[in-house]
This record gives sequence, C-alpha cells and structure tokens, in this order.
Amino acid sequence: MKKNLKLLLLMLGVLVVLGGAAVALVLTAPQEEESSESSSSEAEEEAVLEVDPADVASITVESAEGNFTMVPLPPEESEEASSSSEADSDSSSGEDEDREDLIDFTLEGYEDYNVVTTRVDTSAYAILGLSATKNLGAQEDLSAFGLEGDVLATFTIHYTSGEEDVILLGDEAAETSGNYVLVNDTVYISTIPSQTYNGPLSYLDTKVYTVADRTGEDGASEEDELTSLDLSGAHFPQAIHIETDPDRISGYRITAPVTAESGTSTLETIISALKTISASDVVDQGLDQETLAQYGLDAPDAVAAYTLNGESHTLTVSAANEYGYRYLIADDQDLIYMVNAESVESWAETDLMDLRLSTIWLPNIQDVETLTLTAEGDMVYAFSATKVLNEERSTETVPAYDLEIVNAGGEDIDYDLYQDFYQELIGTPVLSVDPAEYEAQAALTVEYSYYDNGGTDTVSFHQVPGKDRYAALLNGEFNGLVRKDDVESLLEALPQLNENQGGETEESSASSQTEESSQESESSQS
Repeated sequence: MKKNLKLLLLMLGVLVVLGGAAVALVLTAPQEEESSESSSSEAEEEAVLEVDPADVASITVESAEGNFTMVPLPPEESEEASSSSEADSDSSSGEDEDREDLIDFTLEGYEDYNVVTTRVDTSAYAILGLSATKNLGAQEDLSAFGLEGDVLATFTIHYTSGEEDVILLGDEAAETSGNYVLVNDTVYISTIPSQTYNGPLSYLDTKVYTVADRTGEDGASEEDELTSLDLSGAHFPQAIHIETDPDRISGYRITAPVTAESGTSTLETIISALKTISASDVVDQGLDQETLAQYGLDAPDAVAAYTLNGESHTLTVSAANEYGYRYLIADDQDLIYMVNAESVESWAETDLMDLRLSTIWLPNIQDVETLTLTAEGDMVYAFSATKVLNEERSTETVPAYDLEIVNAGGEDIDYDLYQDFYQELIGTPVLSVDPAEYEAQAALTVEYSYYDNGGTDTVSFHQVPGKDRYAALLNGEFNGLVRKDDVESLLEALPQLNENQGGETEESSASSQTEESSQESESSQS
C-alpha cells in the first residue's frame, strides 16, 4: 500500500510536468465538479504496466535525441541522491517521509556528472506505471500509428529475472492528446513526458557551479575576494590581467595591457556574475575540435580565467547567436552549456576602459616625499614634503600628519595651493587606450618619490602630432590618451605654484575632470 502511495505521488509529479494549466483547472474547480472529474478521469485511465521497481534491472531508452540507460540506485545511494537532488527543495516534509524506501534511478555511464535524480525518477516511474486513456487493441497496420520503422522512441524494461517488456512510442494521437503506444501487440493512447526521450543531457543539472562564500575565523561571511582575473579571446584584442593590490585605493590593479587602478563598478558586477554560473540547457557532450567548432568554441569570443575566494575557474564562451544565447564550457567539464548572453555580458562584453579608473596613477599625497616635474625637457621644478605630527588628529594607534611643502630653493609653498595642483595632476583623465604615435620628447614629466625608500613612479606626457591629445606613459609604458588642454593647464600652473601663487588650477581642474576622476582624486587625499 505504501509503495502504491509513492507511485501515485510520483505520477502526480508527472502530471505537473505535462501541464500546469490542467492541474490549475482541477485545483480551482468546485469541489463537486472536482470529485466528478476525478472519478471520470480515473475511469478512463487504464493501467498498462504496473511494475515493481524492485524487479527492475535497467530501463533503456532509444530515440533520435540519444540513447541512454536508467538504472536503480542501491538503497544507500538512493537516499543520498534524494536528499541532494535539486528538486528536493520543492518537496514537503511529508513527501520526504514517503520517499524513505522509494527506489531512485540514475543514468548509467554518467556517474561523473551531476545527474538530477528526481528528473530520472519521473521518467522511470512514468514508464513503469504506464497508463492509457484509450485502448485501440491489436492493429494490423502499425505504420499508420507511427509504430513501425523509425518510431519516436523505444523503451525496454529489463527485469532482474532476465525477462523484458518493450514499449514503442509512435505518432501523436489524432483523436485526443497523447501518443500511440505499442505494448505486447496492443496499441494504446498514452501520455509520456517528452523529457523521457529527450536524450541523456536533459537529466544533467544546469547549475554549472557556485563559488563558496569567503568566511572568517569566526565563520561569518566576508566580502568576496578576487585574487586575479584574466580576460582574453576574440573580444579582447589585448588580454587583460587584473589582480588584488592592497596598496591601491581601489584594492585592484590592472597590469596588462596597461598598468592602472581598477576597482570600478564594472569589476564589482563581474565578481558577482562569476560567483554563480547557471545555464539554460546542456546541449552537447565532448570537447573534441569538431564539436567545439560546431558551437563556435574553437576560437572563443571571450575567456575568463580567475581565482575568487580561493577557487580557480575558467569560463569560455562563444559569440552570441541571433537568439541572444552563447555556448559555454567550464573548467575541464566535458559538457557544452547554453547560457543567456545577458548572464555573461558583464565580463564577456567589457573592455579595458570599463575596467580601469579614468586616472593615470593615484599615489596618495601623504606617501609622496618629493614631487619633481620637468617641463619641455629642461625646466625642472621640485617640491619636497615634510611630515609633521598632528597631535590633535592622531590616536594612540594611528598617527596623523600635516605636510609642510618647500620648493627646490627651500621656499615655503602654501599647502592648499600644492594640494590643489596635486589633485589636478593625479586627476588628469584618460580618454581612451587606443594606440597612437607620439613624440619621443616629453612635454611634461612627473616623478613621484615615496617615503621610506618606497621607490619612484614616473608619468610623462607626449604630444600626439596633428591631434589635440597627449599620450600618457606610466613608468615608460603607454597608459592612454589625455586632453591637450589638461596638460597645458598643468604647464601653466606649475610656475605659479613654484612662486607660491594661485592661478586657474581649480577652475581648470573642474572643467577638465570627469566626476569619477574628481571623486577618486579626493579619495586619495584622505
């Protein structure tokens, strides 16, 4: 009796798969009508097979979508599969109790894949408990029902006794819903879920993976940490490398194809998207060159190789097709997934300008001991900073300093004037990273020398002939293009600063910097 109840529950799951609308009609009909319809439906249903799962060795399925075999799991594995299956979250506690000794099924040969056991169970029990809405009896011309030659599907139940039952699935019935089915020389009309013969890949979980949260020593969740990210593929003419850098204000630094700070909102969105990868469907199996070429993965559009919260993964996607989908492979999994293009666009469709801050370099003003600027190749200006402890702002653990500034001649420079110029300098916005020819001689060279033997960084600006742009180089490497007006504004303000005079610095800065540049510049002074 208990097994019959379980079978009834499982068949109810089959009905839900077949048509949510039909179930909704039943559930919303008046009680009297529901009872009447239920009785009528039960009267119309004829049991074709009533197989005890304990007597089943395997069920083979053959169709144009692919052949596979469903096999029962041992009791201990059956219990584990039931508890870990993705559909378990939809089950009530009562149903869990009824599954105590229910035999679960899985796919033979797919032990290394994440098979959704409840999907396999639905198909297996639909076959073992096959029922029909109509019995057409024995028919001489089986071809008229699509039950001869290339049938839609063939199900073979192999019993532990060595016997077997064969079910042929034919054409859709003309007179009612369902398909023609042949069992033991009798033709029936029955409804079998299409998933049952859609091929083995339809039983695999579409959740590719989820990166675990980062936790502290107390077990509490902490902010996700992207250790490194490499983006390559056809979409990226130059590969991009980003890594964690605690010395940067943003916490992240791009090291290729240019050196720049990252930490933009785009990067935050990418981190979120890379944490959980889900697909719409599993479309193929096998990563040989022919298969990869079929899905545009032999020359991928984008590849993301990254380490997040200590886990390393590699995602590869094709270009989006006309329907807005991409094909994806993950790590060394031997599967090809189909994903909605929007789910991967944050990293597959980004570019370098989206990932870098719009500034060339952001050294903190408190870290720079000497700022040396060379204009037009021979005019040198130097400003030295001395740290003076500010006792009012200092705490027992964190000292705070004021800066006293002098020029190369030892003359005092007003700190506010120096700070305004410094903000304009580091806030010079990069407009693009398009390669350009530029003059070898720098119009302006800036050298940042840091305290405590922290080394130096050099930024130089070189005019691009025939354009109102300058090429900015960071430590001798091309960093991007900036406005000619911004560089000339610095050149005009420099002599005035050296003489401890204010000029158009702040106004020029406000007119030339983007809002993001200004915010980043202000952050660097904190």
